[in-house]
Amino acid sequence: MRRLIATLACTATVGVVTPALAAPAYAQAPAAKPVTALKKQFVTGRGVHFTSVSKIDVGGLTSVKLRSKGTVGFGRTGVTASDITLKADWGDLFGDEEEMEGLNKPIHTITVNKTTYSSGHLFDSLLPEGKTWLRSPGGDPAREFSSSFLINPLDPNTLQTVLSTTKARGRGGVIGGAKTTLYRGTITVKQLLSASPATRKQLNGMSAKEKASRISWKVWLGTDNLVRRVTTSTRETVKIKKTSIQMALTSDARFTGWGKKIKVTPPPADQVADLSDIDGEAPQTPQLLDLNRGLGR
Repeated sequence: MRRLIATLACTATVGVVTPALAAPAYAQAPAAKPVTALKKQFVTGRGVHFTSVSKIDVGGLTSVKLRSKGTVGFGRTGVTASDITLKADWGDLFGDEEEMEGLNKPIHTITVNKTTYSSGHLFDSLLPEGKTWLRSPGGDPAREFSSSFLINPLDPNTLQTVLSTTKARGRGGVIGGAKTTLYRGTITVKQLLSASPATRKQLNGMSAKEKASRISWKVWLGTDNLVRRVTTSTRETVKIKKTSIQMALTSDARFTGWGKKIKVTPPPADQVADLSDIDGEAPQTPQLLDLNRGLGR
């Protein structure tokens, strides 16, 4: 099961068809203000709420959707904790295979103090009786948070890198009660992944073509220069047994409640099992960044 999910949970960064365009100087200049505004939010006990919807369309015949929502907690250095519920809808990709029944059930993940706690249908059959959470060491809340969409706007380096590729800006309307300015542009996969420690290692194993492929993005900033919405889109043509298939990936993430008090806590200790308490390996949750590549191979 883990290998299957890891393979499928492995491809989102291949090729948008938009050509590269140089960003005009007027568009690049505002990048510093949003980064400064973001860093000011890095206060222990504060955070932000988010929702996201991502979709991979395979030849117009089937699609995979990832929906996530949750809370991200900050510390002085950035994202330090997260509480996220992820629901994957695999459509008819697996048909009626009984083994795949649990894939469409929600997964609840809490990451705090570099430890991840996972709960949900995929884990139920693995856990000892009376336990509802599986504890894993080495947790990364930033990676858990950004696993279901391509751009992590809560990472200063990523936000600065993305905004530096701006090619246009204009009125963004009102989002969540905030008046916004819309920035848009394109960025290469290599640029995006190299900017973020949480995703940089995913460059390993990518071909030069994959690294050079482009992602179209839009970022809506409020008058306080905080991110209110981020969308991305990519397209690619893949060949499977001499048949060309069009694949398209989109993601839409929204952010509310900037600066509010946030407290992310581990689940009750008596409900938690460790990896040593289960038979076999634990399943991996879907990672959008890898999912599109897996489906295209």
